[in-house]
Amino acid sequence: MLKSSPKRWLKKALVRSSILQMAAHVVPTSAVILAYHSIVEEPKETEQILGLSASRKTFEAHMRILAEQFSPVTVADVAEFAEQGRKLPPRAVAVTFDDGFADNFTVALPVLARCGIPATFYIFVNAVAAGTLPWYCRVRFALSTTRKTEWELPGSNSKYSLESPANRKAALTAAWEACAGKTGDDQLEAVSQIERALNVETVNGEHGFMMTWSQVQELRKAGHTIGAHTMSHPNVAHVSETEARFEIVESKKRLERELGVPVEHFSYPHPALNPQWSRQTLEITREAGFKSAVLTTCGPIHRGDDPLALKRIYTAPDVDQFTWNLQSTFLGKTI
Repeated sequence: MLKSSPKRWLKKALVRSSILQMAAHVVPTSAVILAYHSIVEEPKETEQILGLSASRKTFEAHMRILAEQFSPVTVADVAEFAEQGRKLPPRAVAVTFDDGFADNFTVALPVLARCGIPATFYIFVNAVAAGTLPWYCRVRFALSTTRKTEWELPGSNSKYSLESPANRKAALTAAWEACAGKTGDDQLEAVSQIERALNVETVNGEHGFMMTWSQVQELRKAGHTIGAHTMSHPNVAHVSETEARFEIVESKKRLERELGVPVEHFSYPHPALNPQWSRQTLEITREAGFKSAVLTTCGPIHRGDDPLALKRIYTAPDVDQFTWNLQSTFLGKTI
C-alpha cells in the first residue's frame, strides 16, 4: 500500500482542521462558483464520448460538503454581491452546470434536492433542441475510437500520429481548436469532415445524452436557474462580431420562448482556444440584458467584480482535494 506524500498528508490534515476556515474570516468576503458538466453513475462507461463526467457518488459527496460546511447560494446572489455589494452568508458557493446533459436531470437533480442546493443550468441550445451530442463530444469520440494510426486535419497540412494516448490528445486539441472558431452549419461540417477522415460514424441522438425541453422546464419549476450557453457552442471571442452576437443574443431569445420566463444568466463556452471572452463579447452580453456571465477562468469573486465576467473553479474527484480547492479559493489562491 502506497503511503501519502508529506505534502498530501499535510493538505488532508489542514482540510480536516478548522485552520483554513478560520483564515477565511481575515480576508475580504468572497464567493466561489463551481463548474460541472455531466454527472453519471460510472464515468468510465462514457469516457470516450463525454470525457467531462463526475460520478454520482463523488457529486453527492461534494454536495453534502457544501450543505454542511459552506453556504449554497445562487448565481444571481453572487452577481448581486459582485455588482451591488449584496450581503452573502459566510463561504458562499454557487453550483453551475454547462451544456444541458440529460444526466443533469436524471442523476444530479435528485442529489441537489436531497441536499437542498440550488443550481444554475446553462443550456447549449442547438444540442438540446435537436437532441444531438455536442460537437466537441463527437470529435472526442471520433479520435478515441478510430482505428487509424495517422490523421491529417481537414483543410490543413498538419498530420498527427494516433499511436499513443498522448498523440491522440494532441490531435484532439487541434481538432477542437479548428472547430471552436466556427459556428452553426460551418462548424457541423467541419466536425463531419473530421469523422469522415477518421472513418468513424456520427454518434446520433438516440442515446439520449441531452435533456429535453420538458426536462429543462422541470428544472426551472424545481427552483433552479436556467441560463444560456450559446446556440452552437463556439468560442465567441474567436468568431466574427455578427456571429458572436447571434450566438449570445439568439440563445437568450430561444430559451425565453421555450420557457416563457426571462433568461438572465450566461455561460461562456470554452471548448478550445484562448481567451474565451473579450470586451466586445462583454458588451454584447450587457446589451442583450444578461445580469451575469460566468467564465472558465479560475478564482474567487469579490465585491466590485464585473458580474458579466465571473470566475469559476472546476471540481476535483478526491473529496479532500475538492475541499482544499474551495477553501484555498476563498483565501485568494488560484487553483
